[in-house]
Amino acid sequence: MRTRSPSRRNASRRGFTVLEVILAFAILLVGLVSIYALFARGLVSHKRAVDYTIAGQLAASVFEDISANYQIYYYDMDLNGRPDLSEDRNFNGVDDWFEPDQSGQLPYPIPRHEGYRFKIEYVHPADKDMRQSIFVTLRVYWLNAGEQRSEVFERAVYVRYMHMYFPTDG
Repeated sequence: MRTRSPSRRNASRRGFTVLEVILAFAILLVGLVSIYALFARGLVSHKRAVDYTIAGQLAASVFEDISANYQIYYYDMDLNGRPDLSEDRNFNGVDDWFEPDQSGQLPYPIPRHEGYRFKIEYVHPADKDMRQSIFVTLRVYWLNAGEQRSEVFERAVYVRYMHMYFPTDG
């Protein structure tokens, strides 16, 4: 009868059992699924951050454009709190400055970003001495995963040449 030496006994047991391999794959799978879930969550957070950044940049551009070009594109002659050129005069649900003309071009060179729209509301000061500054509320809209999102921005804007439209009583 031959007995195996200890080194020969260990040599026959060097491989992994099926149970050990399955357990290793299960641990690996749990780790990979966790990493994938974190990655997916990070993508959602990144998209949200990009949307809010673009909305903020668009709002800043519009506020500056209102200050510089109030008398050209943003005037509110009827004092209803909306720029006259932005109103929906044909009642189709689209503000006129976002509605393309017959050539497919948008009619006014106002700040814009593809996929984002905005509405402007003014609060005109009652004090005639303060009429060169108006309080502007800007709501920026965009679609995210088929759902409409929005953010509100507010600022007091100094309007150059506003006295052309609001003469003081003499």
